[in-house]
Amino acid sequence: MTAHRITLDLGDTRITGIEEPGRPGMPLLICIPGGGYNASYFDVAGYSLVDVARREGFPVVSLDRPGHGGSTALKGEISFRRNAEVLQEAIAELWHRHLSNAPGIVLVGHSIGGAIALHLAAGDRTWPLLGVSVTGIHHESQRSNEALKSQPPATLLEFSREHLLRFMYGPEGTYDPGVLDIAKHAESPVPIAELVEVAGDWCADFAGVAARVEVPVHYGLAEHEGFWHSSDESVAAFGNAFTAAPSVTARRILGGGHNIDHHYVGAAFHKEQLDFAKALVTPAR
Repeated sequence: MTAHRITLDLGDTRITGIEEPGRPGMPLLICIPGGGYNASYFDVAGYSLVDVARREGFPVVSLDRPGHGGSTALKGEISFRRNAEVLQEAIAELWHRHLSNAPGIVLVGHSIGGAIALHLAAGDRTWPLLGVSVTGIHHESQRSNEALKSQPPATLLEFSREHLLRFMYGPEGTYDPGVLDIAKHAESPVPIAELVEVAGDWCADFAGVAARVEVPVHYGLAEHEGFWHSSDESVAAFGNAFTAAPSVTARRILGGGHNIDHHYVGAAFHKEQLDFAKALVTPAR
């Protein structure tokens, strides 16, 4: 938890986050957290991808998505597509800052942040994308969104500890229970519209989004998922959807729950993600 806060002013929109500098020649990691979490999801003490990346020499930024942390909420349509449009501008600004030092960008997305990262990877960009690593997202939901559809889309929902234990974490023994208290500062209310989309339109839109991704893909889904059908077959089906990607690595992460990063297996998975990012470039010596 050493990263410093940043603010990106994009006209009438503000995007906040945390940032760590890195070595020249290393790809810039842009991390996008999921629903119910702000940028600090990736920087929880003892479970910090940001800290591990810093030690490996990566420049890394974890962003507060619109409506999370200090970032301006979306006006009008609240959707993954609109999240991606706003973050595309924020990432363009970050790329301008790192242009002379980094060979390109690797997106790291968790849960809803993974869906948004894939929208970014599938869309038009003004910055070079090297690859994308996503976790905690699929297209076969275990949950229904029907009960939420009657509520105003911008209504904010805050997960209770009971919900976190039920949906975000695996069974006892897969994580240290103390992580929920340590990660409290990373929690952020989530708009109802995002929870409706992730179990609804996203599942229908995924195949089209995946087919437009033309960079290497790294994917992991937890064994003990609270939101998605998790099996070797479902993971393979997700990976097979990236028909235009030059390479796809997809596997089921045994011993983990939805918030993979905050489980005992998180450290090994962070290494795997960083190894993926390193392999996309030849670092300067």
